[in-house]
Amino acid sequence: MELRDRKLYRSTHKTFEEYCRVRPWRWRSHRFGHNRRQSYLLMDAAVIFDNLEQKCDRNDHILPTNEWQVRPLSKLEPDIQPEAWKQAVESANGKVPSHRIVKDAVQRILACGA
Repeated sequence: MELRDRKLYRSTHKTFEEYCRVRPWRWRSHRFGHNRRQSYLLMDAAVIFDNLEQKCDRNDHILPTNEWQVRPLSKLEPDIQPEAWKQAVESANGKVPSHRIVKDAVQRILACGA
């Protein structure tokens, strides 16, 4: 996010998208080893992770270990994400929940709000 927000990519590329662009012959970015879409998914996950880190109970403090685990939380408002994460951790018996468990928790919350 810092590279994008502070425009640090400009020393070598005109745009952030160009900086992250997939090289057709490698199907990967030369800089990060992933494509533009994955760069944005990781940035979104970082925002969600920071939200969880700030708002989740410090006693439990079980946090995600990868982007795939938090991706379903992006469907929720930031103030609801910690509750969904807490439910997912409980469903995973106090361990870091899988993507599927988080997705199920998010779906339950969305179903209740509908």
